[in-house]
Amino acid sequence: MPFYKVWYSNKSEPLEFSSASRVPDAQILDRVFAHENLTADAASTLGQRIAANNLGPVRYTEDEGEPYTIE
Repeated sequence: MPFYKVWYSNKSEPLEFSSASRVPDAQILDRVFAHENLTADAASTLGQRIAANNLGPVRYTEDEGEPYTIE
C-alpha cells in the first residue's frame, strides 16, 4: 500500500494519503484538486491545470522515496 506526500503552492505541510496501488500523476493532481475544492477543464494538460490554479510546483514522494515533480 503506497503512501504519498504531495507538496504544492509552496505549502510547508504536504497532503498525505495512501492507496491500494500505485497512483499515476493525473490522479495525484485530482487528489490535490479535491482537497482544495478546485475544478479544472478535463481537456487541459496537467501543467495547464497546475498553472491555471497557481499550484506549482507540485512535487510528491511515494513511500518516502525520491521526489518527483508533476509538470
